[in-house]
Amino acid sequence: MSTRWQWAIDLGRVVVYALAFVGFTAIILEVVSLYRPIKWCPTEGCSIQGSLEAISSSLATIFALAAVIIAMQALRVQRNAAEAELRAYMFIDRAEYDSTTDTIEIALRNCGSTPALNLEIVLDLQLVEDRDKDLEASINCLYPFGAIGPDKYQTLDWPEVCSKRRAELDHLHKQTKHICVVGWISYDDIFGARHQLRVQTALTSDGKQFRKKLDIVRLVNRSLAIKVVVGP
Repeated sequence: MSTRWQWAIDLGRVVVYALAFVGFTAIILEVVSLYRPIKWCPTEGCSIQGSLEAISSSLATIFALAAVIIAMQALRVQRNAAEAELRAYMFIDRAEYDSTTDTIEIALRNCGSTPALNLEIVLDLQLVEDRDKDLEASINCLYPFGAIGPDKYQTLDWPEVCSKRRAELDHLHKQTKHICVVGWISYDDIFGARHQLRVQTALTSDGKQFRKKLDIVRLVNRSLAIKVVVGP
């Protein structure tokens, strides 16, 4: 749910809670009146002024609750904005193929203002026919890291990419098969939230030679509800 509508949800909750409170109070008074009759008005009779004062008092209580909820929502929005501005953001800074060394290199960068903690990087080199298919990386391709500071890099490389696949070179140049680097990077920010960057890149050819920059097929950054645990 978007944060901009959270105030309406909180206000609705206030109204529901207020109505529930009124209903609960009415039930209690009804139960009490079964044992002891309640005089709603003084002996001299009810007055319009007294009724208005009672209604005004109830409305003031409801509006006070609404003001508290709205103030809490404003603080939550402010806190979320501050965390979003300060937290770590992991992205693919560079995904390239070096033909002189026959190596694919992936450079990860923390674009945030604070360290990315407890990194778990799972990236796998795969030979596939459909590069646009949502591919899954093997958990055996885990690269454990501690932390990456703000504006710092971590580079991974895969050597002998094509030399190990000479039998597939014709298919690769015709783009009937593709070499892809696929996987994910999970990390914590300093506020305790867990995030994950899902990555899928593909090596492409112009028909004769492979291009330097890999195509970014998929790059999705999301927050996780729970911390991901990898391994036993």
